[in-house]
Amino acid sequence: MKFEPTWLVTATFAADAARRREPHRAAHLAYVRQLLADGTALIAGAHADLRASVLVLRAADAAAARALVEHDPYWRNQVWTTIEVVEYLAATP
Repeated sequence: MKFEPTWLVTATFAADAARRREPHRAAHLAYVRQLLADGTALIAGAHADLRASVLVLRAADAAAARALVEHDPYWRNQVWTTIEVVEYLAATP
């Protein structure tokens, strides 16, 4: 097992996210699918109550992890209102 630079990202949904996300959901899911497929994202999901999305990302530093999330259609279209990025010790094989 090894530990590599990973980042726990919490992206808080807007109060009206259930309505706001619909036009951007397909593009968001395609973007997340790409991050998962290329190994950049180890996991991605959301709180069931749409309070926040949570991602664990591989990136060189916090700024790079943040840039990945800022590229997401949910951020670009104000479905998410804040992004928190913290260093995370992910155990990977």
